[in-house]
Amino acid sequence: MSVRREERRRYRRIPVAGGGLQAHLVTARGEHYEGVCTELSVGGLTLRANYVPALREQMMVQVNQPGGVGGGSIHPLRVRLEVRRCEVVEEGGEFRYEIGGGDRRGSFVRGTAR
Repeated sequence: MSVRREERRRYRRIPVAGGGLQAHLVTARGEHYEGVCTELSVGGLTLRANYVPALREQMMVQVNQPGGVGGGSIHPLRVRLEVRRCEVVEEGGEFRYEIGGGDRRGSFVRGTAR
């Protein structure tokens, strides 16, 4: 019996409206890449970027928040991500990579930096 990917996830993923939020990736080698966060959950997220990571690769990800109420600033979400999947996708005639991953401990709640 086959189990769909969504059913194996520990936490529910929430799609990010409006095409996603701007994200910045930093690899363990110090390389910087821009991307878009398309889904969020307590234990993981999905990114689209022009970078192909290795399975279980560790990276730091910063997801920028939309503007705060009344023009106030909101701190970005900063997490350490362990890559669990990477798939090629086509966007507007260009190929990008959808990267799915989460925190090694299973929850971003404890892993969120300020």
